[in-house]
Amino acid sequence: MRRYLLIVGVLAMLLSIPQAVLADGAGTYLAVFLEVDGGTRQMGMGGAFTGMGDDAMTICYNPAGLRFLKGSEIHYSDSSWPAGVSYQHMVYGFRHSVVPGYFGISWTIMQMDPFRENTEYYDPDSEFEIGIFDKVDAGDMAFGGSYAWELAEGFSVGGTFRWYHLAMADAFSEGVCGDIGVLYDTSFRNLRVGAAVQNVGPSNHWVGIGGADSGGEYPMPTVYRAGASIRIFDIVRHRLSVATDYKRPRGGDNQLHFGGEYTFNKGKMFAYGRAGYRYGHDEEGATFGLGLKFPNSSESDVRLDYAFVNMKNLEDVSRFAVAFFF
Repeated sequence: MRRYLLIVGVLAMLLSIPQAVLADGAGTYLAVFLEVDGGTRQMGMGGAFTGMGDDAMTICYNPAGLRFLKGSEIHYSDSSWPAGVSYQHMVYGFRHSVVPGYFGISWTIMQMDPFRENTEYYDPDSEFEIGIFDKVDAGDMAFGGSYAWELAEGFSVGGTFRWYHLAMADAFSEGVCGDIGVLYDTSFRNLRVGAAVQNVGPSNHWVGIGGADSGGEYPMPTVYRAGASIRIFDIVRHRLSVATDYKRPRGGDNQLHFGGEYTFNKGKMFAYGRAGYRYGHDEEGATFGLGLKFPNSSESDVRLDYAFVNMKNLEDVSRFAVAFFF
């Protein structure tokens, strides 16, 4: 009885956080690249992964999911977005032989193609293109460390501490933020429910040329998410799991993510088919994905993943990933 009271208490505390951090509604936020859902397998399922947590890319959704790692994993996911923007998500999840618990390291990088900047001195009538900067660079990155442990039977808690660096031409900003999540694994059909609050941290500002402040303080793009997953069937070589997520960005509307993953295995070979839908997004909609997992050696496996995201009015997005399990 005490175990269930503890679980309910932690869930109630976590569910109360968004009332404070999301109360200010839409506005201008810092490090908005952290709102982008990571992973290729996960995006093939519509980004519904908060309540699933069965590979290391769970760090991007709910760090408590690290509890379900069976060994060490390295994942790399790459995607190209409209307007010359690209994202790379990299994670490493592992268990230590001495220190109890589950650990993770993550990197997120957003890059943009160089672009031309018109300054206040730009003269459109000048043949010498006065006031134009060519090949202006912009890009953001974040590095994080995660830890998860089983607080009670079937109930895990996890957190991520993250440092970020933003750059735009000669201006930059850097600071820290963090995530906290919980995940409960029931004994019924692998049913799991979880919740997480992401990108919680102090407001920050941009620093311009010469170290001078650029503008005012901007809050972090805090995100609240809750989700569940369940295995519909697991018969010999066939498995079907479905998942759903509720996501609420600090500066946006409510979003719902739905997804499923079908697995066929023969011996040590696994093939995956995935589909999902992201409701409440301005552009993102239906998603589809494929995967193939096979032995790399007697002690390790490799998984290749592909995901397609329909962007409605913009250019569709493809994601590619490779993962190593050892």
